[in-house]
Amino acid sequence: MINVVEALHEVAQKNPCGVGIKIPIRNAWGKLSYIEKNFLQMDEEVDLLATYLLQQGFYRGKKAIVMLPPGENLLRAVFAMLRLGTIPVVIDPGMGWKNFINCVKQTKPDLFLGCAKARLVYHVLKFYIKIPRAVFLTSRLMRSLKKLGLNCHLQSDGSVDDTAAVLFTSGSTGYPKGAAYTYREFNEQIEALRSTFQFSNDEVDLPLLPVFSLYNPALGMTTIVPEMDAAHPAALDPKKIVQAILDHHVTNSFGSPRLWTKIADYCEHHAIQLPSMKRIFLAGAPVHPLLLGRVQALIPNGQAYTPYGATEALPIAYISAKEVLQETYKKTLQGQGTCVGKLIDGVKVRIIPISMAPLVNLPESLPCGEIGEILIHAPYVSQSYIHNPKATRQAKLCVTGETWHRMGDLGYLDEKGRLWFCGRKAERVVTQDGNFYTDCCEAVFNAHKDVARSALIAYNSAGKTVPAIVIEPKVGVKNKRKLLKELRELAKTCPVTQPIKHFCFYKHFPVDVRHNAKIHRLKLAKFFEKHSKAVVVQE
Repeated sequence: MINVVEALHEVAQKNPCGVGIKIPIRNAWGKLSYIEKNFLQMDEEVDLLATYLLQQGFYRGKKAIVMLPPGENLLRAVFAMLRLGTIPVVIDPGMGWKNFINCVKQTKPDLFLGCAKARLVYHVLKFYIKIPRAVFLTSRLMRSLKKLGLNCHLQSDGSVDDTAAVLFTSGSTGYPKGAAYTYREFNEQIEALRSTFQFSNDEVDLPLLPVFSLYNPALGMTTIVPEMDAAHPAALDPKKIVQAILDHHVTNSFGSPRLWTKIADYCEHHAIQLPSMKRIFLAGAPVHPLLLGRVQALIPNGQAYTPYGATEALPIAYISAKEVLQETYKKTLQGQGTCVGKLIDGVKVRIIPISMAPLVNLPESLPCGEIGEILIHAPYVSQSYIHNPKATRQAKLCVTGETWHRMGDLGYLDEKGRLWFCGRKAERVVTQDGNFYTDCCEAVFNAHKDVARSALIAYNSAGKTVPAIVIEPKVGVKNKRKLLKELRELAKTCPVTQPIKHFCFYKHFPVDVRHNAKIHRLKLAKFFEKHSKAVVVQE
């Protein structure tokens, strides 16, 4: 099994000249070039930084807020802290200042590690919480350390059950929580990814979701740093991404459906295919089957997948584009939810009755096909949330040494043992006539040619809670009256959408920053609660 602490060092010993990372650089005239570093150079720089950080008080068990952009410095810093036993705390700055401050307070950090631009954030944070020491990782600092050459390979003396890192959830349907991962869980997670998807050490990865670049050195894969602003993924230039894939013969990529929609649009418009690709993962939000088909068409020698999981537990299940298009899409159009596929080896799932109360005992699984809450166990499930016992009680259950995690998702198992996703528990619409689930209802309307996205929300009508559908029309759609009429007729074709009589339009849905794909349905519900005239009521 891979040891995440020593993985990069072992790769550097076996394949010292192998290219570990390529960083894009554009000069004043816009000409693109790449800085290359092999695994040995990366390993030596990690040792160099780890030695320096140790001198600065980055000791075992200390928690450090990490604010570094995706790329070389982030990889270097995380692996250095893993060797030291310092706990990196990764918080998405795109979650908003209020949530960010609350996450920092919740963490109770001892240290701060950031880029030069993060100095201002650090000085503002000092008004809210005391962080004793800060280090700013700059090119000048690294050049100074290389001149001194005071580095050594530090040997870990900790336990595999020590906390290795804290990863915060996006908080898209609640408030962000810090999932605490141990070294053992990271080791199990990397091993599950490698064995399931057969990654080899001669592959090239272009990660459109930055956190996944952290696995590459451990797997011996080359990382191509994408030309994109991770803080504003919606501004991605697909031409640059496609060019990087073609130039570097990229074999693997992980990104949100929103980003791959832009890339697919560009490739189709210019009649481009991506023959080097072995696999593309689309995740972060439900993936429309038609998008899966479009992406699959771009990679004649590879396979498009949608993996299922969460910050606290990944991977859980996966499904290929071929299986979706040939077997499950028809059922999705009939309002039966989204199939997320077969379970990863070692994962256990139970579908339990929907409840907001903490679990005391392990419930029996509901019958096949019955919708309930998804409860999972895997060797890499995070066992707790840092300094948040209430959230841990709410989401976790430990039974005979196994930690079970409530995904906060609703779904069911079919007769083939495949897992189906029906939506977030917090976003279901509960009415006196029954429950309505986001993924079941929205898929019916998303099939319309003029609909970019749809969102199920709860709406108050004459003192009663009823389901309503918010529509984000595709660019260029002008005749909304005609579209509305067609949507009403579409609703009548499926049992789960027949009761829906309320429709409304919203130009650009609010989405999460991390994936630029998760719809903030609760925000939409609050908006239309205040602007009731924006809702069109079926007569």
